[in-house]
Amino acid sequence: MVVPALGNGAAAIPYIHGPWHRSHVLPGTFEIHMVAPRSSVSSGGRYLLVGAGAAGFLVSLRFLLVGAWPVLLFTILDLGALLVALHLFNRRPPRRERLRVNDSMVELIRTDGRGNEARVTLPAFWTRLEMSGRSEVDCDLWLVFRQQRHAIGQCVCAKERRRLAPRIRAALAGPPWQSSRPGRGIS
Repeated sequence: MVVPALGNGAAAIPYIHGPWHRSHVLPGTFEIHMVAPRSSVSSGGRYLLVGAGAAGFLVSLRFLLVGAWPVLLFTILDLGALLVALHLFNRRPPRRERLRVNDSMVELIRTDGRGNEARVTLPAFWTRLEMSGRSEVDCDLWLVFRQQRHAIGQCVCAKERRRLAPRIRAALAGPPWQSSRPGRGIS
């Protein structure tokens, strides 16, 4: 996939998937992509579902012969509902978050499972990262600007949020040559 050319005549930048890859980011910009993990049903899993469905159908045939025909009806309804749920799950895109930090702004773009996009833009100079958690296995990341708090990394697990925190803090600190600005640079 290729990102379209910028309006100022700049050439298109090739897009390479992966949260740490920098080739698709403009110079001076830190960008990270966070995607909710998704697992699809493998071919072995499909065979297992077909086998379980066939076994359930054969067991319910015995009840049909005894005269308890609603058992067969509910077995077919249950298997149909399972197939519809798996189809809907595989059809929806995973939740995504994209955090972009440059010299002037911090931009958080969230995309939910329905494709709806929410965008939050904060000034980079005054935005900070807070990390909180009630235990060792819990971790929440917040972008804080004055009284605004925006949770980030909600589509990834707590362990991945802990790994992201130092990288995001470093991006918010800015390049080392900006150490004259308060709260920036290496101290």
